[in-house]
Amino acid sequence: MITSTTTKRKPLAESKRTRIAHALETLGLLDRLLWLRGKLRTPVITALTYHRVADAAQIGELDPEVAETDAAGFAEQIAVIKQNSTIVSLSEVRLFLRGKRLPPNPVLIGFDDGYADCHDVALPILQKAGVTGTFFVPTAYPGSGRLFAWDRIRMIIGRSKAESIKLSYPVPLHLELRKDPEEAKRRLLWFVKRTPGIDIDRLWEELEGATGVHIDPDEERDLASRTIMGWDKVRRLHDAGMSVQSHSHTHRVLSTMTPDEARRDLQLSRKILSEVLEHDVRTVAYPVGHRLSPPFMRAVRDAGFDLGFLNNAGLCVVPRVDPLNVPRIAVDRDHVGALYRLLLLVGTRPHPLTVA
Repeated sequence: MITSTTTKRKPLAESKRTRIAHALETLGLLDRLLWLRGKLRTPVITALTYHRVADAAQIGELDPEVAETDAAGFAEQIAVIKQNSTIVSLSEVRLFLRGKRLPPNPVLIGFDDGYADCHDVALPILQKAGVTGTFFVPTAYPGSGRLFAWDRIRMIIGRSKAESIKLSYPVPLHLELRKDPEEAKRRLLWFVKRTPGIDIDRLWEELEGATGVHIDPDEERDLASRTIMGWDKVRRLHDAGMSVQSHSHTHRVLSTMTPDEARRDLQLSRKILSEVLEHDVRTVAYPVGHRLSPPFMRAVRDAGFDLGFLNNAGLCVVPRVDPLNVPRIAVDRDHVGALYRLLLLVGTRPHPLTVA
């Protein structure tokens, strides 16, 4: 997910950025500027982060903000990229970071979290277009029967009949469920993503008790099996020529662990993926995607990774990039038309808090 957890997002349709995009498109400058940047071989890689390619009917009670586009929209976006840029593989990005000359406007397509529609919907579109993608999988989830925290929170809040609730864990919280359910969801996710050593089972127990909503384990298992890729689909992505890499094991934000806990989590993820794919996995996309401090960079290296991706951090300027803090751009469901072309051209302003 790519929404701020502290403030309600201003709709992009009302933003200054949108007006600029439409003005540039009206003047015929967006495609021209993309062409010019490619012609000049500007040393910039645009690494894009998606999560789901799904329409509202597929999402149901889960979090709709995780779906940046639907099948038709994704196919259109891939066509736009191919028209103005060069879609590159992860292995090519590795070579670019080591000094190989970049092609015109290189773009890396990435998916985080391992949702099933990455395989069912995105993969056929990529194959039809003759391009590749990189899929970052948190290895605790395939086949586990567990939903991601943001989807579970969305379900519980959506089903609750309570006007408001009070929680004592992880901190005392008063949430207005009927008045502003989106803000309640954001505040809960902020603590899930920011609380060191959070006991997620304790949070679920307290949240279900306060809301009066209990997610039956059989229901969660069935929904997770339809929503999150199993290992069979993960293998099929790899066999289809896509790159499958780590998104950690438990999808905990690294900074909420000790560096040693982070190292063990990442080591386990790398071991599982390498065994499943019979391929050495050495790349990770960090959950949420914050820039790493030196102790956590050492943890990543000690876990066996030599390439690590941030999220919502801007364009990747190759001569200055740290291989363990490679910026990516978070695609938003409002990035359509001219705004999507502007995204490819200049990226987005780095945001301090994301929930992906």
